Amino acid sequence: MAYDTTSYTSPFWAKSADFVRGRDPLGIQNSSIAVYSLLLPGMTNLTLRMRYYGFYLWLLDQYHHLPPNSPFKQDLTGQYNFIRRAELILSYIMVNKFPEEQSVIGSDFATKNIALKQGQPYYDIALGADKFKDTKKGSVYWDFKSGALGQYYVGSLMGLQLVQESGGYFKRTEKGITLAQAYGQSLSSQTVTLLLQCITSGKLYFSDLDNLTELSLNKDIIQSDEGKLYLKLLLDNDGTSKRNTSGAIPQQRKETLQLFLEFLQEFQEPNSWRNFPLALYSSFLIQNGKIEKEAELGWYYYYLNEVVHFSMETIFWGMLSEMEQKTYSLTDFIKYIAQSVTTYEYEIFTDIEKLTVSEALEKLKTINENAIEYIDDINSNVKNRETIEGIINALFFLLKLYNDNLPNFEALERYAGQYSLFDKNGNALAVFQKHVQNNLQVSFADFVKNIVQTIINEHTAIAYRKMGNGEKNLLKFLLEDNYLVHIETMSPNFTSPRLKTLYNFAIDLGLITKEGKVTSSGEVVINESA
Repeated sequence: MAYDTTSYTSPFWAKSADFVRGRDPLGIQNSSIAVYSLLLPGMTNLTLRMRYYGFYLWLLDQYHHLPPNSPFKQDLTGQYNFIRRAELILSYIMVNKFPEEQSVIGSDFATKNIALKQGQPYYDIALGADKFKDTKKGSVYWDFKSGALGQYYVGSLMGLQLVQESGGYFKRTEKGITLAQAYGQSLSSQTVTLLLQCITSGKLYFSDLDNLTELSLNKDIIQSDEGKLYLKLLLDNDGTSKRNTSGAIPQQRKETLQLFLEFLQEFQEPNSWRNFPLALYSSFLIQNGKIEKEAELGWYYYYLNEVVHFSMETIFWGMLSEMEQKTYSLTDFIKYIAQSVTTYEYEIFTDIEKLTVSEALEKLKTINENAIEYIDDINSNVKNRETIEGIINALFFLLKLYNDNLPNFEALERYAGQYSLFDKNGNALAVFQKHVQNNLQVSFADFVKNIVQTIINEHTAIAYRKMGNGEKNLLKFLLEDNYLVHIETMSPNFTSPRLKTLYNFAIDLGLITKEGKVTSSGEVVINESA
């Protein structure tokens, strides 16, 4: 008997409430993440403001100099609450004095509580920040116990060798002390004394806000020692932890910044920065791999991974959409998808059911359409629920990408080898090997069957692996008595490669304006030699 999730009544181990969403149902995006981590080390998609780096280093420096009997020095919770109070104070400063500024830690909480209770002249920082074992979730500005520093920023600071961790405590390194001192130079003694007083008392008086604006994230630091140190960090090499297999220390962050600024010089439309990876991918193909910076190859490789993933996730989306419409046995479902694809009425592939994959690749070479145009076609298919057309476009997209990029496989293999990327799940080269190169002489119908079967197997394996011993179920379908039971349909998506962070940093450092135009300082960075 075939079941669906509405056929069951509780208790049921896989009831719908136990299923959770995930952005990577095939577990293939790690290869993209690994590449953009190499290209922009010291940044994440959540470390969006450069001045937090100096703020945290200065805070840790101030913590280091607290007297031994300070309540904040008695245990690990004390250090965390010292940091947490400072984070919340900065949030109140920003939402009160600079409400238009984005990416402020704790801003939702501060905005919600911005109105002081009648007769109360201060914000209760201790109540809103301090985190203990019995603190109710959602009652403080940030639930993670060590604040946003511990959850997001410390990884970047450690990657830049500014912070180290020991026994759960955060400490600034010698390199970090230099940045802490530079940040401190931007603060008056009155600001320092007042902030420490607010942290210690757990109270931020409304009348204190005007006297703490030197802490603001949007303060002009371009000509200051602090600003110069931030820029030096970005332009420095990527650190010994990023050595490639030849022992060389790369400079891909600096190269990326230069390429990014060059791109913004050429394309000044609003939000054009989002197209940066696509532009480098296209440029690499047009130039036949002739590049000056290693980061150009890196971004080309990143985007190739992305579009290969997009094609595979589109096939999975189409499969889930079909499962949603009807209950199939596993064998019947695989046959149905293959038959639907090979009997579809094509303009050029009139006999596709008779073609091998190799022959289909040759026919695709006669189509002048840019492979990237398939993305718009697929997005239209997803929007209009055109399931089979979406699967077909995704299959042709994958094959077209193989054709277009085959001449560069050797360069990609060298790059992947230099940075140990071959073992990352979803590596485009491995996807091409498994699904295209290993199937060149099989019929197109069997090619489709192989991909569908592989996607079913890999999603099931990835979902169970991610679940581990947890209670949440990541499966998007069940295989029950050899019947496929739909759970959730996931649309294809792309990763976010830290470019918003890079864009914000460039604004903070005066390399570009808020409108995205490159400044004279930005031009200096573009022209700086290796």
